Amino acid sequence: MELPTNITFTLKKQDRDKILKIARRNTIFRWTEQFGFLYIAYILLIMTSLFGNCALIHIIRTRPLMKTATNRLILNQACADLFTTLFVMTAMVRDTLFLKQWFGGTGSLTACRFTVRVTYIPPFCSVWTLTAIAVDRYFGVTYPLQASPISKHFRLLIAALWIWAVGSAAGMQTMVNLEFIGNKVYCATDYLHIKFTAGNVTALCLLLSNFIVPLVVMTVFYGIVCLRLWSRDPPGEEANQDERHKEAIKTAKKVTQMMIIVVVLFVLCWFPFQFFVGLDTLHRITLPYPALKFVVWLSNAYSGINPFVYFCFNTNFRKELRVLVGKCFSRPKCCTNV
Repeated sequence: MELPTNITFTLKKQDRDKILKIARRNTIFRWTEQFGFLYIAYILLIMTSLFGNCALIHIIRTRPLMKTATNRLILNQACADLFTTLFVMTAMVRDTLFLKQWFGGTGSLTACRFTVRVTYIPPFCSVWTLTAIAVDRYFGVTYPLQASPISKHFRLLIAALWIWAVGSAAGMQTMVNLEFIGNKVYCATDYLHIKFTAGNVTALCLLLSNFIVPLVVMTVFYGIVCLRLWSRDPPGEEANQDERHKEAIKTAKKVTQMMIIVVVLFVLCWFPFQFFVGLDTLHRITLPYPALKFVVWLSNAYSGINPFVYFCFNTNFRKELRVLVGKCFSRPKCCTNV
């Protein structure tokens, strides 16, 4: 017995509205369950990063005693982290809300690639700033009586760091394309389906070299610095060294420890992204979408956590932060006299 194929179903308007309402409610529940926590995590991270990096920038800019070569490089890194907060994290919030939905028409691909390119500028600048700090610490410990090349050519170095970051980020746009699903357009980097063209291979090499090469350089320089400070007496030290020299060595050790912690934090936050993107691109592993979102959030979390490392491990930064917070929450004199 054959079933009739010409049956049509009609729904009353009330029934149709009820079904649509239930569908919308289920969609909201699914979104809340999968991405609601991520959305809240990004909002908290943005607020934390804005406070920490703005406070760090203000302290270094307004306190003359804080304007050392290392601190000015920390200021540059804080600017890169603030860039991440204002442009990258907000873009991630938008992607979480709209699932990377994009606009169509003329210029949509160019705008998509430009937006993705911008997200790579801050981490590239940040990692090479950390490398410059490692070089500066090396010269400060190994040649304490000489000015380091970092301080001699500071402005040129900062310009070179940002130019390199912008240039490297420009090479990443070849991996970005528009995806059309139904009548909707999405701006995405699909690492799993990347074709190994010359441009894409160059982009992957840039992505990995801006992580691996600086990490190797920092490991070498900080290794030498640690050997100089802990394994034997620093150059020029005498047996009857005075208290001022002892205090200088103690300060150098504390600063070096703090910067090593910052580097370790950078590796912990960015290594999962680099590792899984590399495996994903080589088709060795495919991350679930929520896991991929977490890996991306973790890489952005570095910008929010980083300034608080300085506040926790540096006495001067911590003291200036207390003063700044005290001024923000103190009552004006005009009000205290009332």
